[in-house]
Amino acid sequence: MSKKQILTTAILVAILGLLVYLQVQHWRSFDWAKFRHASRVHPWHIASAIALIYLTYILRALRWKVFLEPVRRTKTARLIGPTFIGFTGLALLGRPGEFIRPYLIAKGEGVSVSSQIGVWTVERIFDIGAFTVLMAIDVYFSPRIRGNPYLGKFQLVALGLCAAVAFMAVAAVLIRKRGHVVAAFLHRLTSAVSVRLAHHVDEKVRAFGEGLNTIAGWKSFMKLAAISLLMWFMIALSYRQVAHSYPPEAAETNAPSAVDGDTAALAGLPGEEGQPLTDETVQTLNQAIADRGFIIKQFHGDMWLFQRGRRVKRVGDRPHLNNMDVPHVLLLMGFSMIGSLVQLPAVGGGSQFAVISALQVIYGIPPELAVSCGILLWLVTFMSCIPVGLAYARSGHFSLRQLSAESTTEKESEEVPSANP
Repeated sequence: MSKKQILTTAILVAILGLLVYLQVQHWRSFDWAKFRHASRVHPWHIASAIALIYLTYILRALRWKVFLEPVRRTKTARLIGPTFIGFTGLALLGRPGEFIRPYLIAKGEGVSVSSQIGVWTVERIFDIGAFTVLMAIDVYFSPRIRGNPYLGKFQLVALGLCAAVAFMAVAAVLIRKRGHVVAAFLHRLTSAVSVRLAHHVDEKVRAFGEGLNTIAGWKSFMKLAAISLLMWFMIALSYRQVAHSYPPEAAETNAPSAVDGDTAALAGLPGEEGQPLTDETVQTLNQAIADRGFIIKQFHGDMWLFQRGRRVKRVGDRPHLNNMDVPHVLLLMGFSMIGSLVQLPAVGGGSQFAVISALQVIYGIPPELAVSCGILLWLVTFMSCIPVGLAYARSGHFSLRQLSAESTTEKESEEVPSANP
């Protein structure tokens, strides 16, 4: 292991250690017996969630086939094995395994490794773009989360993501049309800081441009966008199935009507959480939320939160795992993506902590349920590919560590030479 890898691992371990410490401080009253009971999930929901994730790997193979069309005609079935092996390498080896997939596809289809790493880079943009579209639709148009007190912040994040995607789209068009000019310009710009950095930037831009050339035209672009949107929607459905695998929280089934955390936070009155829904309490809340277009009033015997005449949620309710829907889990997916930036091989870390924290803070899920669900989501969406991936690797007589080393070596040997400053 190189000094850089040792330093990176040490930093990640330190960050995860800090996260663990903060969570332990927060969970001093953590009930392990309740955690064990909460982890008794419905197996059919988990099986369907894993099946959905497996289908997304097939969609990834189909999407890569579309990328290859301008240079190589192939079948989706030929790319399914490398896809599973690649994600298994990523799950077990962490970042060192992320180039296994483009390496295997390049060798299997007889194209250069650098071109497939370029495709892998472009693929990331389609992933970010597809998730951003679903996220924006969710936070701006979904009535299911309209009463969430953090909705305004989520909308700002969605706007930021849209701006980032728009910037990447413009940059992609520019690089596709004038890739060598952009690479030379960035090389001259960064060479003043570091010659090595300039070479790295130059190589990345040229590889990215080569990957963009695999988009044959608008028809291919629309096909890639549709596949990406479908794939991420299926991931959201998988999250939903995991959440629905948990039984109703029986302890709260017959609880008296009281102000829920979301409504109290929406009113800016956290002290009202848990207070009985008396006429005085409702009046206090209404005074606090009236200027934002909300009102609490009775509907069919229950107190409901309305916004400009539209029902938002029953006051006293909070999302339970077993009644979460796609709008709720899309927010969890965003936290998971951010948390995955802090990830250790085969252990994870950041993704689980981010989802667990979101379940508690955003939705008020009890800590025992949040921990169980966070871990299970990680196992289903990230680690469930391992059995199939190892089976494909065994049938092809591949070693994941060897593939990781070979892909890194091949990538470095095919680096595009730097342009002169």
